[in-house]
Formats: sequence, structure tokens, C-alpha cells
Amino acid sequence: MTREGGGPSYSSHMSGVALSLLVMALSLVAVIIAYEAFGHVGPKFSADLLVKQQAALRKQYGLPPRSVITNDSLLLVPPSLRNITQNK
Repeated sequence: MTREGGGPSYSSHMSGVALSLLVMALSLVAVIIAYEAFGHVGPKFSADLLVKQQAALRKQYGLPPRSVITNDSLLLVPPSLRNITQNK
């Protein structure tokens, strides 16, 4: 058997490689289809969900309401890195 291939073991290894490439390609197609179907969620969705959760918890525990952050650029920054004064 030569290095360039042609033997039976070479073709069996290449079929494994081809199968692996096919699985990777199908996975990539599935991810692209899911992204197109659901779209980019973005920080606005997370912020809206967090506002709803916090409002419900504040109401449940009898705490006063807080102001809502509506600045989209500020929502991209984690709360620990924001220079916001907290209303206590």
C-alpha cells in the first residue's frame, strides 16, 4: 500500500472523515435555521424579562418600585460595571 492511497483501509478511513464532515455540515445548517427562525434575541429581551421579574418580586414582598433603565447602550454593560447610584 502506498502513501497516496488506494488500499482498502484508506477508503474506510476516508468514509469516516466524510461522515464526520457531513455531520458537522448538518449541525451548522441546523444552527443557521434555528437562528433564522428565532432571530437575534439581544439585550432588550433580557432587560424586559428582568424588569417583569423584579416588579413581580417587589410587589410580592411589599417593596417600593424602582426606576427602569431604558437606555439600550447601558443595558449592554453589566450592572457591576455601571456607575449608577442605587435608590435605596
